[in-house]
Amino acid sequence: MKRIVLITLVSILTTFQAIAQVANGFYRVQNNASSRYITLRDNAVGTVDYSSTNVDLSNIVTWSGFDKVKSNPASIIYVEQHDSKYDLKVQGTGIYAITGGRTYLELRPKDSGYILAVTYNGMEGRLYDSEEDVDGEGYVKRSGNSAYQYWSFIPVDTENNYIGLQPTVQVGDNYYGTLYASYPFKAASSGIKFYYVDAIAEGKCRLQEITSEVIPAATPLVFMCSSNDPANNKVIPVTDETTAPASNMLGGTYFASTTSGHKVNVRYDESSMRVLGKNDAGELAFVKATSDYLTKKHYIPMNTCWLNIPEEYTGDFQALSSGEYTGIRNINADTKNKADDTIYTLTGTKANAKTLRPGIYIQSGKKVVIK
Repeated sequence: MKRIVLITLVSILTTFQAIAQVANGFYRVQNNASSRYITLRDNAVGTVDYSSTNVDLSNIVTWSGFDKVKSNPASIIYVEQHDSKYDLKVQGTGIYAITGGRTYLELRPKDSGYILAVTYNGMEGRLYDSEEDVDGEGYVKRSGNSAYQYWSFIPVDTENNYIGLQPTVQVGDNYYGTLYASYPFKAASSGIKFYYVDAIAEGKCRLQEITSEVIPAATPLVFMCSSNDPANNKVIPVTDETTAPASNMLGGTYFASTTSGHKVNVRYDESSMRVLGKNDAGELAFVKATSDYLTKKHYIPMNTCWLNIPEEYTGDFQALSSGEYTGIRNINADTKNKADDTIYTLTGTKANAKTLRPGIYIQSGKKVVIK
């Protein structure tokens, strides 16, 4: 009998410890009652009344269903312990920063979840999820149904709670997209490559591959993968600090919020910006954005990138590998001097016009596509 009681007691204590401790690391935070996940829509600091802990929480949005967050960097929260309290960091900001360096968050284990509370000057505020939602979207508030005050911290992994890349452009058998994430990460799936743009000329730009194992935080980039399914394009956030590549001509944004009082966004400017897409020849390129691509028809989508172009350039910019870009640049310079109709490969070798295979060639200083 004593043995049974002891085993039961150990089991209870082990369960309590598992609930009570949240180690430093990357998580998604899910409400126990609504099953919705927390995401951060913007980093604007709204109304903050510390005398009553009355805080504007309208930049915290909750989403129903894993499909809504599986490719969303705004759902990846880094939990960092500070003594008995915690900072929750996401999208380049955190609780401590939002409160102006005044306080951290308390995580109180209860009923197989956590109460998220902020205490300041003897006043306490808790985070509740809304009972109602619109098309799966809810919001966080300071009071509500008691069942909606409990949250679970689910560690990010490469199995059930993964973060996967969602490409937006297909060229041949490859898929491409852009990403701007606040955390360093590694590829967890095979066949994923990452690039930045370090050179631009009229009609083309150069993609340089990021060859380090860890992709630096806050680096605007282009990724290439072999699948359109995020489940096959997994990455895993890490805490390693690495240096971002220099001379990156891509820009990125965490937010595309147009909510009153929380307007944090980047407005698209056709004279100086291009977005990833395909040109008229079906090639990967940075092109003029359509209103359908843009958020609210005017703003760069959250956690994506654009190419900054000098004012003297116009049109689309084909995205070329380093070898292709250098080959075209060198051949262009050479053919301007020769001024003949000789056809060259991208490596600068003369080609036989009668036996050309499908591909990209240079003739009279211009690119020629043979299909």
